[in-house]
Amino acid sequence: MGMIANYQQTTDEELEKLKSSKEIVEDVEELQENEKLDVCDIDKMWDALHFLLLGRSAGEPVENNLISEAIVGQFVVSEEDFVSGIRADRVKAIAEALQELNFEEYIKKFNMSDFAENNIYPDIWEYEDEEDEIIEELCDSFESMKKFYLRMSEKGCAVLVSIY
Repeated sequence: MGMIANYQQTTDEELEKLKSSKEIVEDVEELQENEKLDVCDIDKMWDALHFLLLGRSAGEPVENNLISEAIVGQFVVSEEDFVSGIRADRVKAIAEALQELNFEEYIKKFNMSDFAENNIYPDIWEYEDEEDEIIEELCDSFESMKKFYLRMSEKGCAVLVSIY
């Protein structure tokens, strides 16, 4: 098992409570079990998406960049187990930026060796015979994220990001 990214519906108030939590992972997992809340799981493609769209690993987020924030969050809640949050007002701006982004232009430039040379997670870039499947997974992950942020924007929700 590797590091998986989940994006979850929440509120600004819940994000503030999590900042002071001593049991952050348990609290996040408990929130994820609430079937009434909307969750987007892009599995292991979070770093690859960040690199594809921004030219750098998610470990080097771009400050005040809506696309970077869509993947790694607006502010860190817990660094130990990576948990971050995005306030509801910023979710709306992120949703708009994702809707406007021409993903096809980025995917046309996809080159597995670039990902390998930059040690982008997950470490799958030597499987050249699986390139079509990897591209499809990147496309699916982006579409899932784009639709999720649009739903959250329409509901006026904040987003909780967990990558562990």
